[in-house]
Amino acid sequence: MPTPTPQSRRTTAAKKQPGRRNVRPLPRVAREDKSDLCEVEVVDHDKVARARAALPDPSTLVDLAELLRALGDPTRLQIVCALATDDVDELCVCDIATLVNVSESAVSHSLRTLRQLGVVKYRKAGKIAYYMLDDAHVAQLVREGVRHIQHDE
Repeated sequence: MPTPTPQSRRTTAAKKQPGRRNVRPLPRVAREDKSDLCEVEVVDHDKVARARAALPDPSTLVDLAELLRALGDPTRLQIVCALATDDVDELCVCDIATLVNVSESAVSHSLRTLRQLGVVKYRKAGKIAYYMLDDAHVAQLVREGVRHIQHDE
């Protein structure tokens, strides 16, 4: 019988504990090509210090990650791209549903997420809700992302 490794002991212990999910560890992949790694450890402490000083505070990074995750959904991204279009100041929920070819309910759900993150805002005109981008920075971010993707095409 093989000698248990620390990895196999953790897996076995996880199986024995009640109420704990049976989670398999990720398989270790042997790296054949190490050309993308440094072959010696040399740290440029001045550059590291400058980069560390330039990093946004952790709460800003969390907020940015939330924004980028929201834009990671194709429906929400289509909505933001549509609202970022020149000469399109605002669109109603019906317009957006037609544009992205999903139900008004799905559009409403996506818009709620975008509104909670401060990406879009709305105004009511009678029974119609018109949505627009909350500020021009989001439009710039999306346009720059599209330029980045199309750069290599």
